[in-house]
Amino acid sequence: MHPVELTFYKLVSKEIELTKFENWVYSETALEQTLSSDDYLEIISINYKTPSGLYEAQKVLSKYFSMGKYYEWSIRNVLCKIIEKPNDVHKYIEQCYDLYCAGFGFMDNLGLGYGLGLTCSDDFNGKVDDFYPQIIEEVKRVILWLDSGKIVITGHSGEYQGVEYHDNRNAKEKEPTGYKIQK
Repeated sequence: MHPVELTFYKLVSKEIELTKFENWVYSETALEQTLSSDDYLEIISINYKTPSGLYEAQKVLSKYFSMGKYYEWSIRNVLCKIIEKPNDVHKYIEQCYDLYCAGFGFMDNLGLGYGLGLTCSDDFNGKVDDFYPQIIEEVKRVILWLDSGKIVITGHSGEYQGVEYHDNRNAKEKEPTGYKIQK
């Protein structure tokens, strides 16, 4: 992944503060080579101290980087954290529920089967330990779908339906495993 692209993704996901991003804009030589001269002038002219600074930067940079790739990168980061199991892993498992609610229906097993249970619990650690190692299998399934192109995130906003994606999974792969549908 191109370093400029990675920094853009970190900006969109708010993993980098706007002041640090501003300093990066003024010092990163690859940025000038990546953007057109007009867009480079625009990005260095943004007033990053205003509330609209983030929006304006995203508007310029989104011409160069796919939002579909951004969402895939973001989902992969969450999934990798669940595999790594840091002390605060519960927040990444909960994010699976948020992703499902945001329109990523292929996250149903992780979101509804695991994430929803944590959003209603005060005892994260006890419950999280019960999820392992089964949750790892679900995470690996989603990663496999992304790797194989069975899930392709277009990044186009479907307005009220969330971010659109192409679901090329077969019926068996779409069956819920982490929860049961009530009939």
